[in-house]
Amino acid sequence: MDSVEKRGKSSIGYDLLGRTAIIEFRGPRSQARRAALELMKFDRRAETVLLKSGPVEGRYRTRKLSYIAGVRRYNVEYRENGCLFKFDPRKTFFSSRLSFERSRILKLAKDGEEVCVMFAGVGPFAIELAKKFKGSIVTAIEENPDSVRYMKDSITINKTPNAIPVTGDVKKVAKNYRESADRIIMPLPWSSLDFLDEALTIAKRTAVVHIYIIGKTKNLVADSWKKISAHAKRNRYSVKKLFSREVRTYSPTESEIVIDYRIRKL
Repeated sequence: MDSVEKRGKSSIGYDLLGRTAIIEFRGPRSQARRAALELMKFDRRAETVLLKSGPVEGRYRTRKLSYIAGVRRYNVEYRENGCLFKFDPRKTFFSSRLSFERSRILKLAKDGEEVCVMFAGVGPFAIELAKKFKGSIVTAIEENPDSVRYMKDSITINKTPNAIPVTGDVKKVAKNYRESADRIIMPLPWSSLDFLDEALTIAKRTAVVHIYIIGKTKNLVADSWKKISAHAKRNRYSVKKLFSREVRTYSPTESEIVIDYRIRKL
């Protein structure tokens, strides 16, 4: 997240998606508009400012956004790691704050791997991996039909036919990809720990999992790892933690973390 600085203090934070800035502002709309105009003067890249009008919610993790300043439009064009994505942020979940994580995993993955991205959204993890590793097959599972539509467009734009979009609920379609993945990415931080069964189903005999989790900051890594280890014990497979880090602060008492771990089926 970037911020506009005023008198040495951060006056407003924002996410920049291409030429569109998305802000969160608590207060009268007139003050939000003044803040948006201030932002546009501070960051000349921002041609449009949208205001968050509600939380991320619902089955498809979407958020209400309203126009507040600049060019009146909702479709954005966002570039990352040599890939272009076009979408309406009102209709699909997308987080530019995971850009570092996408870059990190690009450095860890290897050409020829079979990868599964659960909850793929518009496909940033999947398409960026497919773009870099032409010898890999990247299966991208997403339930939101709008997200899948944007993902398919981005697959064409970025010339990544080795990214395979799958429309469906991971709970229902995981069985179709049994023991298919060398690497599994789980960017659904609010409930990813509820999908450990599906990760085990999709994993090959040995596989690496990248799981994202949001929770109370205190002991989050340790508590999450206990749940993963307990699942492994119940289902008779072994796990080894490879890496963990705080991805971002989510609220004053919550943060998002990632844990990388290896599955070995016995």
